[in-house]
Amino acid sequence: MLRIAFLYAGILGGGLGAFLFLGSDLLTRYVLSEPLAMLPLMIMAPALFFMALCGVFRGFFLSNGAGFPVMISWLIEQVAALAGGLVLTHIQRDYGIMVGELLQNDAFENVFAVMGFAGGIVAGALLSFLFLLCIYLLSHGYYGKKGRKSTAERKEGFPRMMGRFLVTLLPVFFYGFLTRGYVAVQQICFRLFAQDNMAAAAITRQWGVYEGKYKVFTMIPLILAAAMGMTLHGRVSSLRRKEEWAHIRDLTRTALKAAMVIVIPLSVMAGTLAVPILEALFPGQDTKTGSMLLLYGFVTAIFLSAACLLAQALLGLEETLLVLSCGAGAFAVHVVSLYVLLKILLLDISGVLYADIIYAFCLLLLTGSAARRKCGFRYSLLRSMAAPLAASGVMGVILYFLAKALAEVVAPVILASVLAVAGVVIYTILLLLLRGVSEKELRLAPGGTLLLAAGKAMRML
Repeated sequence: MLRIAFLYAGILGGGLGAFLFLGSDLLTRYVLSEPLAMLPLMIMAPALFFMALCGVFRGFFLSNGAGFPVMISWLIEQVAALAGGLVLTHIQRDYGIMVGELLQNDAFENVFAVMGFAGGIVAGALLSFLFLLCIYLLSHGYYGKKGRKSTAERKEGFPRMMGRFLVTLLPVFFYGFLTRGYVAVQQICFRLFAQDNMAAAAITRQWGVYEGKYKVFTMIPLILAAAMGMTLHGRVSSLRRKEEWAHIRDLTRTALKAAMVIVIPLSVMAGTLAVPILEALFPGQDTKTGSMLLLYGFVTAIFLSAACLLAQALLGLEETLLVLSCGAGAFAVHVVSLYVLLKILLLDISGVLYADIIYAFCLLLLTGSAARRKCGFRYSLLRSMAAPLAASGVMGVILYFLAKALAEVVAPVILASVLAVAGVVIYTILLLLLRGVSEKELRLAPGGTLLLAAGKAMRML
């Protein structure tokens, strides 16, 4: 099965990468209506191949109960993509300025900058793949010995196994589209619906800010929730086979709250510190649009993270069709809201932002209702979130006014760093004072051991 998975991933990832590289001209000219975007797409094409292989390794480790390498690989991918992208963006922008002056076209400055960020994405995917490959090679002997002890009496034929493999991929592919691939639909809808009241250059610029700044920062909390969701999926699946429904309910509720203890303050911090963060990472650029998107849209990360975690619990219960129907319903509402906000109300990129919030909320509402029916949640789950929400709200208000007051006298890099540390301290103290989290929940949360250590040091736990 592992060989088949690698064969499928290699063919699909390599084929899509080749299509993106060779067909980038047609894709950018007739679908995206931005011919110069061909250059970044050609650079980013190899990332599809490495991402596909990373997906196989992650599935292998998760199915064997090893979630830690998966979480580390995700962090490596995102950190390398962001850091490498920022460095390469700065370098490539200078080249773009020279090319633009030579060809008398200012658009090359932004195109070369995006090429640099695309290079960062490729670097992140490659480093993540190499990390997982090293872990796999180091642990190959252990898993091989474990496989030889299997009590299976016979092996299935290759055609039958490949057929079953392809059938199981259909819902997974659809689920991935509903959770992450919908951004491509957003871009197409934005260009089609906004072209009557906005210039093509303004559409391109606003979408670049939306996807290159807003989506990048709102994906960070979602990655942490996704890592927890993958682990939750395996444990729920194991408990379902034993029919331990009470344990499933308790585990899912605890995991959701543990994720929200980290996701909520991260999202609030990204929104309230948007101006100093963007000024520190993108010096000399206009941060007005990006900071507005992050300030008003940080709730998207919270809604999507909670929906992702609950969806993984439902997938562990083998409720795949239920998850897909919830996603399809939320996606239909999303497309309708895009049409209303962009075509009828004539909004700019803020219309895409509001539609994104609506989509995330609908996805959480539908998956939450489904999880409540299947797992037996009670509304006390919402009340248990009161402490993280209150602590994050107070922290966000304090950080927002401190950022506005100190923006003129402190350098953006220093201001963002100091306020981020101050936000963590404020949130930790408030959360522990409100007694809104237990040791069990902190141990499940990504980075929760640090909060646990701080709470015990201050004798609040």
